[in-house]
Amino acid sequence: MKIAGLLAACAVLATCPMATAQAPAPAAPSADDARAQAIARYIAATKATLKHPLRDAATVERRSIEVGKRIDGSPIEIDLTLPQPAGGKPLPIVLLLHGGLPDEATIRPKAWQVFRDWGTALAASGAAAVMFDHSLGVPRRRLDQALGETDAVLAWLAKEGPGRGLDTQRLAAVVFSAGGLFVPELLSDSRLLRVDRVAMFYPSTGVVPGSPTAAVTDAALTARMSLSAAAKHLASQRTRLLILRGGGDALPGLLKLLDETTADLLAADVAFELINVPGAPHNFDAATDSDAVRSAIDRTLDFATRR
Repeated sequence: MKIAGLLAACAVLATCPMATAQAPAPAAPSADDARAQAIARYIAATKATLKHPLRDAATVERRSIEVGKRIDGSPIEIDLTLPQPAGGKPLPIVLLLHGGLPDEATIRPKAWQVFRDWGTALAASGAAAVMFDHSLGVPRRRLDQALGETDAVLAWLAKEGPGRGLDTQRLAAVVFSAGGLFVPELLSDSRLLRVDRVAMFYPSTGVVPGSPTAAVTDAALTARMSLSAAAKHLASQRTRLLILRGGGDALPGLLKLLDETTADLLAADVAFELINVPGAPHNFDAATDSDAVRSAIDRTLDFATRR
């Protein structure tokens, strides 16, 4: 959902009334101008860097590899980022899962600088980072299509990973925003490889009531994407969670749902850690340069790569 708020700004700018004053208020931007402004913000967001010094690490190698096909026949490509030299031991794997983007977002997340930086930081920390574009979408969630693409990546890792020095028994995931909707199914016993720990940045822990997604999502799909509904299963699997909460997150309803979910995780006795970054906005890993954000990223790098 990194872009969703930016594109939504087009509608906000085009429709919100201007404050009255003694001097004539400036005219609201036209719809075309508002859209141009939203697109400019989106492009700027795709260029934003990870707010962490390891984004500049030079001792990594990134390869783009086709690992399968989408339902429309287009290729599924991963960016595989590895430390150099890799050393003699098999590398733990960290899967990066972005949030939901509208189809009109032409610059897909694999090309966003922040995700390239995450790959660099993880590889510099001793892991193999895997990034790819999925089709979850927004507001309508194409969960099964996105899971099919994820399963193609997991199948490739299961087949090719050991020969490339990757340890498929040590697989973590770092999910962002609406990428959190993957987590219950990602941790299902039906996945080809087991994800044993998940870090969740400013996550959607389910469908937010009253959101555009809620209006187009049936009860069955809502339940499949609910972390609260999966809490007992997570506890039985002993899955470890790290939740990184932006204290200033302004996405309507997201923090309320997240806080309700953490209560449900506690009730189920799930092993999880919650880090609140005071005042931090949504997308704080790319938006806020502060000691608290760097510390949260440091904790994530350690959580995902040290076993």
